[in-house]
Amino acid sequence: MTRFIADVHTHHATPSYPAVEPHNASTALVRRWDAIARRVADVEDLLQESGAAGIDLRVLSAPPAMLAPPGGGGLARDDQRRVNDALALTVASHPARLSGLGTVDAFGGDGAGAEVERCVRELGLPGVVVDCAAGGRLISDPSARPALAAAAELGAPVFVHPVSVDSLTREFAPLGRLGTSLARGSVNAAALLSLLHDDVWAELPDLQVVFPMLGVAGLALAAATDEGAIISAQAPRGSRAHVYVDTMGFAAPAVRLAVALLGADHVLVGSDWPIGERSASRERVDRLLDDAGLDDADARLVAGENARRLFGIDRAS
Repeated sequence: MTRFIADVHTHHATPSYPAVEPHNASTALVRRWDAIARRVADVEDLLQESGAAGIDLRVLSAPPAMLAPPGGGGLARDDQRRVNDALALTVASHPARLSGLGTVDAFGGDGAGAEVERCVRELGLPGVVVDCAAGGRLISDPSARPALAAAAELGAPVFVHPVSVDSLTREFAPLGRLGTSLARGSVNAAALLSLLHDDVWAELPDLQVVFPMLGVAGLALAAATDEGAIISAQAPRGSRAHVYVDTMGFAAPAVRLAVALLGADHVLVGSDWPIGERSASRERVDRLLDDAGLDDADARLVAGENARRLFGIDRAS
């Protein structure tokens, strides 16, 4: 029996709000960006590729930083609403093959909380995507608490996406493309650790967050601390903080680490399409899960059953 495969890290932006070149992008990514931006806006291209690659479901998202040019004050609230309205229509047009996460500037205080609620209650989107940091603030900042609280109350997962920070990008610039990724991953890891450091789960025990594998250092550092025990698969029943990580990069050792720390029930297939250099395909996912040493039950969880549960997807494979 074939596994149901859901790629939860797939980018899409309505043509009215095209994806902008990432702040502090590597030279290699800048060269590719025009082609990437066209693909991000082309749903039919995505569906065609998904069918050819054997991917059953894509969960679409456009983090705020993908849509707002740097230095422009972020994505305005009305623009967030329009982006989310368009996403809901796109998903509704292909309900068997697409799901979507609302775009929310998490650092917008009560307004951000209201938009989370609108995305879930009015638009029927199962969760939201946010930037992991903005203006020197990490996701645990009080300004982001209303958005996180609304998501926790609604049972809506929050995908915490990496961003580029000037200081780290400059520091790691000699490493080229790897330095750009390291800078983004470091901020993403810090965002995860901020949730632990500031005891956010003590206030919001039902909060569910998804981090890309780029921030895996946060998992490793959390595992080495007493504070990090609550995110592990071995946390006492009822006290486990729900942290999920995707398979971005498709490296078997990284997946083994994530499964060992979080449990197979908290790891999801995610490719960073179409930006990631390794795109998802049935062949690649199956090989990855086999190389990671997962038994069939755990492999099915990671491949797509976790996504079905987390995002409320009830569709035949």
